Amino acid sequence: GREQRQQALEGVLRHALKDRGTVLIPAFSIGRTQELLYELEDILHRNRGSEAASGLAWDDVEIVLDSPMAARFTELYRELRPYWDDEARARAGDGRHPLDFDQLTTIDGHDDHLRVIDYLAKSERPVVVLAASGMCAGGRIVNYLKTMLGDPNHDILFVGYQARGTPGRDIQTYGPRGGYVELDGERFDIRARVHTISG
Repeated sequence: GREQRQQALEGVLRHALKDRGTVLIPAFSIGRTQELLYELEDILHRNRGSEAASGLAWDDVEIVLDSPMAARFTELYRELRPYWDDEARARAGDGRHPLDFDQLTTIDGHDDHLRVIDYLAKSERPVVVLAASGMCAGGRIVNYLKTMLGDPNHDILFVGYQARGTPGRDIQTYGPRGGYVELDGERFDIRARVHTISG
């Protein structure tokens, strides 16, 4: 159910705040990414001004959308606002921006993408990164995984089906057991926490 999914998502965010780590969400660019942004905005809105853990406030959480295709489709979703359902229109009517909120940063260029990875690997700032591909078989998420899989302060959150034979399925299967995954022909130990939210 939606409420249980949102509670699970909020729980992962609370863990990230506590550990000052990054939550990596391998995202499918069309549909799933926009649903996640919508839910993340609501979680941040409900917790605004409150402290979460380790002296950090919910206002400290940053959401990074690092997928040019997902960013373009998110812009199209915003342009389709007249067709949003009543709940989404009500949020917008209250001055909220479910797909374009203050704590959302969009990364476009490849150089910026590499700089963000380097920054997040060295910083202790709670950040949620949505990047394609959804099954970790390519795209920008792979660079994040190579850098962060070995650090237990980070989390990997799967929100879509992981097909057999994909790196995403391997991380989902072997990560909780302290296993490893092969990315671009190289072996990476999985020490980051692995979560799955279905539905």
